[in-house]
Amino acid sequence: MKAQASLEDAPWEGGQTDGVVSTTWYSFTDNRRDALALRHRGYVRAGLIEPSPFGIYTDAYDDLPTTVIAGLFRRGACIATLRLSFYTPGTNGPALPCEKVYPEVADVKARANGLVVELSRLSIDPDITNTRYRARLYAAAIRAGVTACVAMDASHLLVATQTKWRKFYEHVMDFKVMGPPQLYPPGDVPVVLLERALDEGLKRRIAKNMFFKIDDAELQELRGLLPRLVRADQTAA
Repeated sequence: MKAQASLEDAPWEGGQTDGVVSTTWYSFTDNRRDALALRHRGYVRAGLIEPSPFGIYTDAYDDLPTTVIAGLFRRGACIATLRLSFYTPGTNGPALPCEKVYPEVADVKARANGLVVELSRLSIDPDITNTRYRARLYAAAIRAGVTACVAMDASHLLVATQTKWRKFYEHVMDFKVMGPPQLYPPGDVPVVLLERALDEGLKRRIAKNMFFKIDDAELQELRGLLPRLVRADQTAA
């Protein structure tokens, strides 16, 4: 199952608009090839993986019922993607990819009083070279992920990201670094784990930011859609 929530027009090279960017949400049972193929192209271009004959990059966490994937589309082509992994307190089994790499996550899970969500595997079309537009797409993907977390009433957010994006999360959303960078697979690129509560403070920061401000209609649409896509309590004890 998938549905779309439109974002505002985004400037393209030369100051022109290039159509509306929309977000499509996929459950683990949906055909996610567009998003996984984009991830593959991005990782190959970055030198993180060798090309696959299947033309996609995926791991075991993509196939969990506690995972959803966002694909951002322009003119029918997927140009950015992001993965959300949900952990419900009191459940067993794998849920958060970062917990295999960062020992600090165990404490977050132990004290969680609601859904914990990890945002990871953000990738942007490598053929888009306009730096300003790439930065806007990155922000649009994060906006989609945070909006989904608000719609799911999550209580805590984790982000695994390359160190070059650390300041973005610290400045825009007041994320805190949990520990030293680790080599988060695939590749040998240092990745830092950041965290913060999804509390009223974060919601106020979002509301004051014209780009990240959440549209009520979009939020209501996601509240109806996402609980049917992600089974966050699938591994309940």
